[in-house]
Amino acid sequence: MEYQLTADEIKRITALDAEQRYTYFIQAVADLEKIWILTDEEGFVLVSAEDERCIPVWPHAELAQQWIEGEWQHCTAQAVDVDTWLDKWTSGLNGDELAIAVLPDADGPGVVVMPEELAETLINEMQED
Repeated sequence: MEYQLTADEIKRITALDAEQRYTYFIQAVADLEKIWILTDEEGFVLVSAEDERCIPVWPHAELAQQWIEGEWQHCTAQAVDVDTWLDKWTSGLNGDELAIAVLPDADGPGVVVMPEELAETLINEMQED
């Protein structure tokens, strides 16, 4: 069964600054072993941040679903297993020269990292658990 965030947890997470959200993301993904993205009929959604094309990612479905409105109302939140992310997505995003916007909020893209950096940080966190 999927872990469900409460309204209080969502409020607490969204109140964090970008660096705190990044730290939370790494810990939550290491624990839950899923990364959430938004997809539509054409594939995964991209955003522009810091002169980079980025795929936005979240550690929980509820946080990703908050973005399904306006121009993204046709999207759905989709989970990617962390092993699949590390094995396939990291090299794929790297090959496409895409960065990752970790837990973006209304004020900005969150922390923007390159795929290898995120993978290395996740692997280190999962080894510590």
